[in-house]
Amino acid sequence: MQDILSTLSANLGDEVIGLIGGALFFGSWMLQAYESRQMGRPTVSPRFFAIRAAASALLAVEGIRAESFSVFAVMAATGLLMLYNLYLALKVAQSDGDGK
Repeated sequence: MQDILSTLSANLGDEVIGLIGGALFFGSWMLQAYESRQMGRPTVSPRFFAIRAAASALLAVEGIRAESFSVFAVMAATGLLMLYNLYLALKVAQSDGDGK
């Protein structure tokens, strides 16, 4: 039993960045569902993109740690797209606030 716990502990320690990234990724969907319910229609907020960008960065780091180029490449590209969408969402929010 002690061997199982020490192996599990070692594996969790190695994968903590990926686990946090995965939790953020899942949490972004929970936020999106909550905000959509509040609005009464599907919606995606800047917070969604910010959380997704952070999750993608952590999962890209996990891809490097796990020596998986495919995971790294997909998560790095996803992170860039999330940052672009965050930029656009903030630009729209700013122009809406300016009355334009």
